Amino acid sequence: MIESGESGMKMAGDGIQDRQPVVIAGAGPVGLMLACELAAAGIASTVLEQAAEPSAMPKGNGLVGEIATVLAKRGLLRGQRGLHAIPAPRYSFGALPLRLNPLRPNALKILPIPQRRLEQLLEARARATGVDIRRGHTVTGFQDDGERVLVEVSSAGGSYTLGTGFLAGCDGAHSFVRHQLGIDFPGTTGNQLVRIGHVTVPPTLVSRTRNAVELPGGQRLALFQPNHTPTGSFTIAPLSKLDRGAPKDLYIVASQEPRGTQEAAAQISLEELQASIKRVLGADLPASGGEWLRSTVANSRQAARYRAGRVFLAGDAAHVFSAGGSSLNTGMLDAVDLAFRLAAVLDGREPFDSLEDYHAVRHAAGEVTLRQTRAQAALSAPGPDAEALRQVLSAAFRSRNPHRYLATLLIGRPHRERRADRP
Repeated sequence: MIESGESGMKMAGDGIQDRQPVVIAGAGPVGLMLACELAAAGIASTVLEQAAEPSAMPKGNGLVGEIATVLAKRGLLRGQRGLHAIPAPRYSFGALPLRLNPLRPNALKILPIPQRRLEQLLEARARATGVDIRRGHTVTGFQDDGERVLVEVSSAGGSYTLGTGFLAGCDGAHSFVRHQLGIDFPGTTGNQLVRIGHVTVPPTLVSRTRNAVELPGGQRLALFQPNHTPTGSFTIAPLSKLDRGAPKDLYIVASQEPRGTQEAAAQISLEELQASIKRVLGADLPASGGEWLRSTVANSRQAARYRAGRVFLAGDAAHVFSAGGSSLNTGMLDAVDLAFRLAAVLDGREPFDSLEDYHAVRHAAGEVTLRQTRAQAALSAPGPDAEALRQVLSAAFRSRNPHRYLATLLIGRPHRERRADRP
């Protein structure tokens, strides 16, 4: 069904629906952000989403980086209880804790928000500004004739063709738009398997502080960051810290260990997750229930091109990363940049050829993110080599002069950390 704008649809004499300035494939955070930014610039758009209803699957748990500030400036957080872009005096790079206090004030901000709530905020803003969102409408093909893009769409009510000035593929890592364009998506597939899900951990069986949880055997696990062991890593976080309506005993847990020949699965059992946790921690996690249990393998890939004529890629359609915390930030900033450039061309302020700058700027940004997330993944890997790397770099970061510290290792001179160097 068409959830907005259906009554206003008109057919041109050639059987093509009235031309829209921009059509967006995908109603995830990136596609909705693009629609909101275009609307703020006075540019109409239509969003086509294959799924008939928003997915209930929990995905991202928050935003990290510049996009948190952008959303606050756009007023999207205003009046939303518990939603604030929070300065982070400390944050982890891979497995390494970083002290951000010496940097400029509020250098890094985080916004704890479940992805579904983020999508609800963006969709509400989009609808309020007149964006035409059509759920259950699938892009099945398109043709760029140089003057416009003809987008073929399939829905329960039948098939139709939508004329548009520009098409934006914000349709995820398995992007139909990217495949149709024939754009390469080179990269690597990770050798670690992550099992993740929501489980109930009774408060009577664990001891929890602000930053850690202690298992019955006395093993202490830091919250919200990987706990590394020789066989992998384990992450645990109370869902109530991200969603105030969640039960206090509900946790997001994730185990990571070498994949071997195993493949990712959309659904796994609680027993499989618990067995993985025991292999990683050497101890049992007293968990029950189990929702959204699944396994994933990280990919690290980037599209060769973000633009082909009047068609663009943004978000996961353009790049996927092997470490968390950067995907939505980078993808939603793609949307902000693309909206600015499309509006400038549609308003006549910039020539058509200036749209190539979108590829140049955002592809370069994607390359930087690809490198740093690959570095984070390497720092988070299990095994003695990665553990040695973590120990050396952690000590270097704590020192007043990392270059001098590393030089002393090469020279073989004993190094003693000063008290002030310690976090």
